[in-house]
Amino acid sequence: MTRFTKLLLLTAVGLIIFAACDEPLANAILTVDTSRCVGCGKCEEVCPYGAIEIIDGDAVIDPGLCHQCNRCIEVCPEGAIY
Repeated sequence: MTRFTKLLLLTAVGLIIFAACDEPLANAILTVDTSRCVGCGKCEEVCPYGAIEIIDGDAVIDPGLCHQCNRCIEVCPEGAIY
């Protein structure tokens, strides 16, 4: 595989990922398991859309703002978001 082909492939993958996160998904809702959430706020910090807020020690996701980019899932140390 040539260097150009690799670059083209990586660019295409990047565009697909970017396109997948361009607007909220009305039918897909992330869930927070409040029995596992410790309210650390890492998910709130990493969310580029401001869809997560820590309320009374638990993460709350606004489905109207969530773009399902899954960054919160990746950073949650307790695995409380799915």
